[in-house]
Amino acid sequence: MAEPSDLAGLQRCLQTAIMDPDGDLDEAAQVLTASETLTARQRLAIYWRGYRLRLLENMRGLHPGLTHLLGEETFDRFALDYLDARPPSAYTLSRLDEGFAAHLSATRPDRRAPGTSKRPDWPDLIIDIARLERIITEVIEGPGTENADLPATDDLPEPADLPGLRPVVAPCLRLPRLAFPVHEYLTAVRRGEDPDPPAARPVRLAVHRRDYKVTMRELDPAAHRALRALAKGAAVGVAFQDVDAQAIGLLRRWIDLGFFSHLDEPADREPADREPADREPGSGSITSTRKGAR
Repeated sequence: MAEPSDLAGLQRCLQTAIMDPDGDLDEAAQVLTASETLTARQRLAIYWRGYRLRLLENMRGLHPGLTHLLGEETFDRFALDYLDARPPSAYTLSRLDEGFAAHLSATRPDRRAPGTSKRPDWPDLIIDIARLERIITEVIEGPGTENADLPATDDLPEPADLPGLRPVVAPCLRLPRLAFPVHEYLTAVRRGEDPDPPAARPVRLAVHRRDYKVTMRELDPAAHRALRALAKGAAVGVAFQDVDAQAIGLLRRWIDLGFFSHLDEPADREPADREPADREPGSGSITSTRKGAR
């Protein structure tokens, strides 16, 4: 390693050494000085260890439910494997875990955590919890509707005009489909409880923020399918097979919950030939409401 001759070069050298997942500090230590009690390498190692501990602390904060499920030791092992594979590059630590669930899915964590040897679905449970906790972060940190003038149920047109209506969903709405009811598990953990790991059960959620409060509501398959279609830009008449009283009731309920940022009349937006890409992937109070929008 050539010795940096300028401050910027020395800073880059130090940054590279601190972020090195293999912890090879010897070369970087050549450009540093020793103290009376520590060698240059030992001094640099303090920053290297501190950096990784800070990242781990942040990962645990982003994933309290998964940390509770696995225990800190096992969670840290998965988190360090992820951080070594994908060193952080974003400007904010709130994005530190944005690839964590995908990494877990690609590497398929094993079942060697205590008490999990008889759970063949254990990796899928881990991935679902990581996914939902990331979505919660996106909803908390992303844009919301707190300062927006949201539509009211009185803004709905007459039933005859409803099929052409195109509601625009709030930017803080996420609509994941999961293989486990991990929203119930996370809610219990955040209440300070020690719940058992949930059994597999397909769930469809609406994760949303309003007035700085995050809610997780379980929807039935038909309602979730319709809301996902609306989120992709479909008109009401496309999202619902029949714009009947039940569909109108759901629309009114979702407006009351703040799921829509505004309502486009049929003439406000040209119909698309195809639906846009799925919006699914994002510390507030979290309320879990089972079947809450049906």
